[in-house]
Amino acid sequence: MKEKAHILVVDDDPDIIDTSRIILESHGYNVQAATNGQEALTALKDKKPDLMILDIMMATETEGFDLAYDLKENPEFEDLPIIVLTSFLDKVRTEGPGQFEYILGEQWPAHWFFEKPLDSKKLLAKIEEILSES
Repeated sequence: MKEKAHILVVDDDPDIIDTSRIILESHGYNVQAATNGQEALTALKDKKPDLMILDIMMATETEGFDLAYDLKENPEFEDLPIIVLTSFLDKVRTEGPGQFEYILGEQWPAHWFFEKPLDSKKLLAKIEEILSES
């Protein structure tokens, strides 16, 4: 019997964590949650997940990016698939790109981005696609 995939959800919004957990567990995934980058690092040391869903703006506007960049530079986690779940793009639209130029000018450390509010069907389809490729 195939073991269920392990997904780490990192978000400072407890509603997002709870909703993600319900959606993912109802589709057979094991879910672990962290509310910030430091908790995520601790969780990653305990068990490497098969995939991580990561919020960008937590304690700082770039906390998620900072964590993702650090992981991509670490040989143990450089191949960890990261799905970014964020309201960042909406924030850029409403506040303008000026204050975010230092982020927008860099290569982003993830290939998959989902905006909040979350479309759970699209997210589940993407998770299945990513996990089937690994």
